[in-house]
This record gives sequence, structure tokens and C-alpha cells, in this order.
Amino acid sequence: MAFKVFLGLGASIALISPAARAVYFPGIPELFAVIETIIELIETAKCNREALPVMKEYMIEVRNTIKEHENLINREHTPALMNALNDWEKFLFQYTKPKMKKLLSILTADKTSRKIQDLFNNLSNALTSASLHVNLDSNRILNQLQNKQNIIDRKLDNITDNHASTSNKLDKILKLLVEDEFVTTAYFHNGAPLAKEVIEELKLQPQWFKPATDTHTAENGLTKVMYCNASEVAKIHIGVVGDNIERYYVQAYISTKLNSDLFAKNFGIMQEENNYYMITEWPSLGTLHAYLKQYRDITWKERIRMAVRLARAVAFCHSKLIVHHDICSHNAIVDKSRNVKLGNFHRSRGLKDITTTVKGETENVRWLCPEKVRDGTISYTKEADVYSFGMLMWEITSHEVPFADKTYSEVFEQQKKPFIRPPIVDGTPKAYEKIMRGCWAQNPISRPAMEVVVKELESLESSYENDTQSMYSESVTSTEDAPPPPPQSNVTIQTAITLHNQKNHKEAYDQFKILADAETPDARANFYVGLYLIDQKIQHDKDPDIGESYLEVASELGFTQAVQYRAQSKMAAATELRKKFLAAGQEEDADAIQQRMKSECLPLFLQGANSGDLRCMKDLAHYGANLGDEDSYKRGVKMLEDKLTQQISEKDKKTINDYLTRLEKLGENFNKE
Repeated sequence: MAFKVFLGLGASIALISPAARAVYFPGIPELFAVIETIIELIETAKCNREALPVMKEYMIEVRNTIKEHENLINREHTPALMNALNDWEKFLFQYTKPKMKKLLSILTADKTSRKIQDLFNNLSNALTSASLHVNLDSNRILNQLQNKQNIIDRKLDNITDNHASTSNKLDKILKLLVEDEFVTTAYFHNGAPLAKEVIEELKLQPQWFKPATDTHTAENGLTKVMYCNASEVAKIHIGVVGDNIERYYVQAYISTKLNSDLFAKNFGIMQEENNYYMITEWPSLGTLHAYLKQYRDITWKERIRMAVRLARAVAFCHSKLIVHHDICSHNAIVDKSRNVKLGNFHRSRGLKDITTTVKGETENVRWLCPEKVRDGTISYTKEADVYSFGMLMWEITSHEVPFADKTYSEVFEQQKKPFIRPPIVDGTPKAYEKIMRGCWAQNPISRPAMEVVVKELESLESSYENDTQSMYSESVTSTEDAPPPPPQSNVTIQTAITLHNQKNHKEAYDQFKILADAETPDARANFYVGLYLIDQKIQHDKDPDIGESYLEVASELGFTQAVQYRAQSKMAAATELRKKFLAAGQEEDADAIQQRMKSECLPLFLQGANSGDLRCMKDLAHYGANLGDEDSYKRGVKMLEDKLTQQISEKDKKTINDYLTRLEKLGENFNKE
């Protein structure tokens, strides 16, 4: 299917600084996340399966268009695009609830077709406003949907039986409409057992294998054997008769579905006397963990190549609606051609599976996302895989597991804190660092889709040999005559702030970054690094995306100045856009911006206000009044009034009274109502 992309008016967004756009419009990853959720809802819907594939066809084209032309999107219009996608998500969610009353309501052809037509039209308009156009034949799609709905209605009429109970009718309807191939064939999709014939195909006979001439045991207990006297394969003990080894059959089955050179081959399960063994591809050069330990002088070209292959493997899993669940260097192998391959799928499962808790997963907590560490009962997601992949990227740079100097228990407790990440390794390419930081973002929504990670790593790989100058992290020297960074023992936040106040920005930044990237990151240092990378008034190279990630860390660590700065930046950018839309008569876009201001800015002001910041209290009330949010206005005013009853300085009392005088006028509109 062909599609076109039309460029929007560059002048309209040029009015806003790059920093402000970066702070207020992080929306592309968010769009990806919502689209992926929509596609997952379509994939897992329990009814109306006849019509859903046509919707999926359109949504996949929308996703591919946004991914391919991400850099051309007019980001002013992403709020309206997000609203249109949210409408799709809400509409599709009802398909996941196969109850009789809801089901018959959904299957009303005319009502459904009208609703779908509205969804298509609204999304099409939002895409066009964002400078994108998915060139599909809408009439063809809607006609297909109408025809499929009519077929379903006729089938329902045929199976309706006045003598059948309601439950029997529902059973027949569901049997007719639930057409999920994974339910009957794949355990990893929703917990249904593997079919017997599938298990039989995965069983291997012991007589097919002979001991290898050079008997060798590799890391993880793999033993080399010969398959049919021709191929070297690995044999690993997985249990004895009486053990539940079903998960290993699942692992073997998943591996057969992921038939690609990106994955370590898994041939099946062999029973030898009372023991079970899994037969896999032999890791000629060991696991990636062992390889990195042995070869510490590998080039950056090879490191980036490894990261690209592993990213493609994880993205391939996600495209099949499989989450790996256990991404780390121990679960990848290196073959004799030095190709790294992803393996070990015994924890892998579909996106809708109930997942295990953190308890017992002692070996992978170093790679586990913070939200899963804090609450082991939440579902494992693609975003969790992305976080683990970011940690794996760090392993490739450091040749060490994350937090190698700490015990499991120490890492577990540490990861419950707001933001703890390993320090950036000296010499890391800046682009590589940026991708890695995106993957291990604190907020899962902020993490990029693996398809985006692949694209960025491939771009880095292709440009690596052409331009090695200025590619490395600014925390290290890139020229021979440049002064080295200050010794760690001489770096303090007070020294860095002094250098900043003296406008010695180069040395100040170096010290701030060391403190921000430390194993226990300094909140103020993160704020200043973000400021240096965003604020145009500070003389320093700008990178708003990375700058925003540092500000987010500072906010997570409770530094109210960072919270206030982020909220003010978002609000300024949004206010500017909203005025422009209103002047152009684009009220729908202006309303979308206002809703985004309420949902993103006011919670930040509230966060700062709760920590005792007077200005955030004032801004919560001030912007609450401007946005018509009476609750925010009253909350901000009350917090200031309560502050007056406490033991505070005369200066603070005067400041609060000035704030309250100005806020009283803003609250008059609420009083009139």
C-alpha cells in the first residue's frame, strides 16, 4: 500500500525554540505506545474477529507511516493525533469483553459502521494536520467492514434458537467469533497448553546424538555433543522424570517460530533414561557474557554491531507479540563468525499473559525495570524488555554486569529508589549514550519502541566509520590535547555550582555530569546538566532530548527547581501554540493543547507544591485558574494560606501575601459561577 507524506508549514513551529519543543512535545514515543496498544487490543479481541483485521490493516499503516517519517511530523498537532488514537483505543477495548449484552450491542452493523467511519475520519484529519497522510481507500475499508458485519448478523440469526438457554447462545456465538490461532497452538500467548502433536515434533531421540571428540562444557552447563555425527550442538540438563518441563517445550516452540539468524537455534527436548536435556545451537565463542569477559579490547565498531543485532532480535520478538522477559548477556551467544544471537526463551510469553513476580528471579534483577522491582505483580511489557536492553547496551560498553560490586539484595533495594543507573563508560559514543538513556528511562512511556532503537543504532553503525570525530560522550576527552576531566575526589556539587556562577561553563558542565552520572546520582547535578543541554542562555552544545531526560531524573529525585522548570517550559510552549491556533480559528487543536496542559503541567506544579515550593503553589493556582481547573486553583490557594499559619520568615510571609492578592483576582470567575 502506498502512502504519501506532506510537509507542514515549518514557519508555524519555528516560532517555538527547539528546547521548548523538546520539553513539551515528547509525543512520538507516546504515539507509538498507544498505537501498539490498539494493535494488541485487535490481536487479543474475543469477539467480532471478522471485522477487526480490516481495522488492523489501517492501524499498521498508520504506525508504519509515523515510524518511517517521524522526523517530518508537524509536532504542533500531535496532541490532536493522540486524542484521535485514544478514541480508537476506547472503542476497541469493548471488544475484549465478551459478555452477552455488550456483544450483541457491538454486533449491530449500522451502529458499528457509523462509529468506525467517525474514527477513520477523525484520525485521518489528525494525521493530515500532523503532515502525514495514509493513502488507503477509506470507502473500500468501510465497505469491507459493512459486508463483514452483515455476514456476522446473518450467522447470528442462523444460530439463534428459542429453546436454547442464554448461556448456550453465548457459547455458540463465542465459538463462531473467537478465531485466535495462538489459543490452540501457542502456550506463550495466553496460557493454553501446547497441542500434543506440537510436543511430539519437539521430542528428540537420544540415539541421534553422540559425544563430541573434544568434550567441552561451556558456561551455563552446556555440553558439546554431535548431532547425527555431523553438527556440533549443545546439550543442557533441564530436569528429571517427574519434573514439570512444559516451559522448556514452550521455549523450544517459540524458538521455532522465531526462525531467524538473529536467534540461537533450539532443536527440542531429549529424554535420556531419567533425565531431560534441551538441545540448542553450540555457542562457539561462548555466551555474550563470557565473550565480553574474555575479549576486553573489542572495537566500538564491533560493540555497535552487537547492539544492532540484538536490537533487531528483540524488535522481531515484539513484532510477533512476544516479550522476551530475560534480556541479559548470559542469554545471548556468540557463534564462530562472531555473530551475537539472542536465546533462552523459557521465560518468554505473549503480551497478555499473567507474569510471575520478582520473587525468585534473583539472577536478572540487575536488568529488571524499576516498575517491576517495585511491584512484581504487574504485567511484564515490551517497555520492560526495552529497559533490559538498555542495560545490555551498557554491558557491551563496560564488559561488566550492572552493579557488579553489589549483592542481589543490595541491587533489589537500590532499584526501588527513584533513579539509579550505572555510570556512563568513558569513550561511549554520544549517539549510543542517547539511545541507551532512552531505553532505561524511568517512565515506561518515555522508552522508545524497539523498532525505533533499531533504526537509531543502524544509523549510528552506518555513520560510524565516516565520522568518529565528536561522536563520543562529552564526559570524556575527544582530542589528545584537551585537558582530562577533574579527578573524582575533587568533584563536589558546591565546586560545580561555583564554577557555574563564575560562568566557567565547560568545567562546570564536566563536574555536573560526573555527579549526575554517578552510581548515586545527585539531583542538582542532573538539573544543571539538563539546563546546560536545553537553556539557550548558557553557552554549551545543545541536545534537548538528553537534557529533558536529565531534568526528569532530577524531578524524580525530588529537586523542586527541576519540577518547576519543566512545568514552566511546557506551559510556555503550550500557551504560545494555543494562542496561534486560536488566532487561526483552529479551536479543536487549541482545545487539545489545553487538555495537554492540564494533564502534563498541573501535576508537575502540584508535585513541586507538595514538596513545599511556594512558587509551585502559586503557579498551581495561577495556571489552574487560567485553564479553568477550579480544583487546582483552590488547592494552590489553600496551600499558600496554610503556609502562612506555619513558622516562616517575614520574607516568605510577604511573598505569600503578594501571591494571594494577585490570585484573588484570578479566582473571581469561579466565584461568579
